[in-house]
Amino acid sequence: MLCGESMSKRIVPLLLCCLAGAAGGSSPVAATAQRPDAPETPAPGVTSRIVEVSVVAEDKQGRPITDLTADELVLLDGGHPERIVSFSGPSPPAVAPAPTPVAPSSLPPGTFTNRLERLAGGPAAVTAVLFDGLNTPMVRQTYARRQVLSFLKQVEPGQPIALYTLGQGLSVLHEVTTDPRPVIRALEQYRGELSADGAAAPLETAGTGLEAFGSWLGQLETNLIERYDKDRALRTVRALEAIANRLERVPGRKNLVWVSGSFPAWIGHDRVRLPQRPDPTLSSDIERAARALNAAGLAVYPVDARGLMAPAEYEPARSSISRDMPLAGRSGFATMETLAQRTGGLAFYNDNDLGRAFRRAAEDTRVAYRLGYQPSHDGWNGKFREIKVTVARPGVKLRHRRGYFAQPDAPADEWYRSGVLGAAMWNPTDATRVGLTVRVLPGESLGLDLRLDARDVTLQPVGNGFKGQLDVWLVQLGPGDALLDTVSHVAELNFDRITYEQVRASGELPLVERLKRHPKAVLLRVLVRDFASGGLGSVSIPLERDR
Repeated sequence: MLCGESMSKRIVPLLLCCLAGAAGGSSPVAATAQRPDAPETPAPGVTSRIVEVSVVAEDKQGRPITDLTADELVLLDGGHPERIVSFSGPSPPAVAPAPTPVAPSSLPPGTFTNRLERLAGGPAAVTAVLFDGLNTPMVRQTYARRQVLSFLKQVEPGQPIALYTLGQGLSVLHEVTTDPRPVIRALEQYRGELSADGAAAPLETAGTGLEAFGSWLGQLETNLIERYDKDRALRTVRALEAIANRLERVPGRKNLVWVSGSFPAWIGHDRVRLPQRPDPTLSSDIERAARALNAAGLAVYPVDARGLMAPAEYEPARSSISRDMPLAGRSGFATMETLAQRTGGLAFYNDNDLGRAFRRAAEDTRVAYRLGYQPSHDGWNGKFREIKVTVARPGVKLRHRRGYFAQPDAPADEWYRSGVLGAAMWNPTDATRVGLTVRVLPGESLGLDLRLDARDVTLQPVGNGFKGQLDVWLVQLGPGDALLDTVSHVAELNFDRITYEQVRASGELPLVERLKRHPKAVLLRVLVRDFASGGLGSVSIPLERDR
């Protein structure tokens, strides 16, 4: 067995307060990390960037078209045609299997994994719902919850779905499953989260002799609102990143139905933006978000939880309402449209039938095409590159993400690596870019047998062998997510050619880790990050608390 010996050095993470990550397009895939549907395996050590595009085709009446061929499509990257190297069309409707709830019981006792194909029967596509309590007034959450429940009760068994909520942080109500029944039960028990409102009524001080105090109080209130808005936007961006990291390895279309009363983060032409003034301290969070959304190709369907809205000029005494009247509170609609267009989803607002959004997203997972290509440009400078797909058949409209951020290789700087891992260790969902299965070994100390998906680890030829590097973090948390202990080290991989070929043939790269268990620990998080690609994998292991 190959061992990454602990030689572990205790460190204090640079970002202990980070919660999770967020965001966007293409990802570098090394020789040993080649995607299963790539056309050919490059020579060892050669890095190939694969960009995948999910495309929905419709006729003029909005009905899906499912018989297009690759020869009918032309794909442009930055205006230049690219060769489509992989193509798959919509799958024919399948007979719904009997409901099979997702449960770790399918794994051997004491074994945990982030590989969705082992937990959910290999979902070919998924529709995830994010119920956003952070950005939705409490008065609208009850209505939106009823709409989501109504949709879930119509979902046929066999269709992969997941349900997340956003409050002070991201929570998992139910992971990916093909059985809607436990998802319905989880949402029925959910009671929502209080949403703070920065638009409080101002204090009236005129004529009281406290005008100067009122001016200072107003300035303080403005500063607090700006601080709250920035924090709210940042939590939102990190939640999007966490969901993208979780669903990245689902091979088919990945839809996120985001039910919210406001949308504080949107994807612009050049980067993921926060609507507040630029803040240099947020740059690393925004960059991580862009990378995650790019790698996952997550199609976002923003749904305005406020439902049907009255025009701003409406008065009850009027006998009629013009459809041309501006709507009250419509400032968020442009954000919704931009987010949907950039990612290939659809925006739904000013509509009391929220279930229409869920039905549409679920249908898109069934009728989507998957295109893959290797960009011929060398402009990996982080800027947004526009994608356009056209079809020769008349009367066909295509919907797909508008582009991706051409991110360079992930920075190797210590501050960036610590930021990525520090955020992931608080994340309630497991990242899937690096496939990882962990078996807890018997004994007084915590012994861990790690099996990494060899495709996800970059090994470069050096002399007569192959080398690579992995960040390994082992984090023990107590009740209330109290941080008890963090042990980390860099695993140096150094294989001769025979061992390298054995690893490739087996498909797994084994590592063994040992650490002293903290007596109050209730959860162990195992994080592995590939140096070269920046790919991250994580697994959460519940521990019985010592008495």
